[in-house]
Amino acid sequence: MARIYVASLSDYNAGLLLGEWIDLDGKDADDVQGEIAAMLRTSKHPNVSVACPICEGTKEHHHPLTDLHNYASVVPCLYCKGTGKVPSAEEWSIHDYDDCPDMGENPSLEDLCEQVRLVEEHGDAWRAYIEWRHVNDVSESDFEDCRAGEADSEEDWIDNFLEETGVLDEMPENLRSYFDSSRYLRDMELNGDVSFEYVNGTTYAFWNH
Repeated sequence: MARIYVASLSDYNAGLLLGEWIDLDGKDADDVQGEIAAMLRTSKHPNVSVACPICEGTKEHHHPLTDLHNYASVVPCLYCKGTGKVPSAEEWSIHDYDDCPDMGENPSLEDLCEQVRLVEEHGDAWRAYIEWRHVNDVSESDFEDCRAGEADSEEDWIDNFLEETGVLDEMPENLRSYFDSSRYLRDMELNGDVSFEYVNGTTYAFWNH
């Protein structure tokens, strides 16, 4: 499960630990921002006022009329005491990542949720790709263009590559046993043709051009 630990900076700077693990699977940026905002409203060191989450800043609360109580249908919001505002910390920071790409302390939540979606869709291949490129310089189209397959090892990958591309087809059968696939692969790497990343025991190959 992808999740992040988000901390209130005003509390952190005051020597208190206030934060929350937020699950990211299946959520968009608005969902995550809403959970962060709820955490910040519990701050012991609030430094801003924000719209009340109950009345949404209207200062009023709609109460159903009943026969037992003579309530007006609209009464001042009890949560914010009719002010429409509640205290909150303003700044936050991500202090830890679990099972999702590390995008630093203050990433775009839209970008973060997109990374989680891509990991869900492409699995470890995407994790390998962002290790190879960099999480802030990636795209799904580039991933598809650069992806060169996967195997248990580099040796297995080059053997599969040679077979699939037919590199040895024009070589006489009696000479094929002398062909050094390891040296061929080493030349490919030295020429900057291919790179490899290793994730959870699998080798992922990517074209450099």
